[in-house]
Amino acid sequence: MLKTTWIAASQLFLSLLLLGGVWLALPARWLWVDLPTTLLALAAGGIALALLLRAPWAMAAARVLLWVELAFGTLLVTLLALSIAQLAGSYGPVGAGGAVLMGTIALLIVPYLVALPALQLAVLRKLGG
Repeated sequence: MLKTTWIAASQLFLSLLLLGGVWLALPARWLWVDLPTTLLALAAGGIALALLLRAPWAMAAARVLLWVELAFGTLLVTLLALSIAQLAGSYGPVGAGGAVLMGTIALLIVPYLVALPALQLAVLRKLGG
């Protein structure tokens, strides 16, 4: 019970973090960034609510969402790493500055969209959910 509450609270935090990041921190609107990130944030918020309300389907849905978060985070970090390599290799010192910025963004993504879902999946596995 306490572990599912922890998962729900962290998913709610992730939902707010993603929504704030995409709608407040990004200076421009890009549909291919805004739409998947917003959908993921809304799904995380919905799963958090379902876990808190102890819906019978919440554990199974949380497991699916966590795999989606893990895949999304891994894809995002991979694309950022490829962008870093391209920027640093093609644009010299100017590209190196952009590469540092992209690297910082990737490092900020790893804890929330790679490590956290992996940890939560391990907790769900122990709970048998």
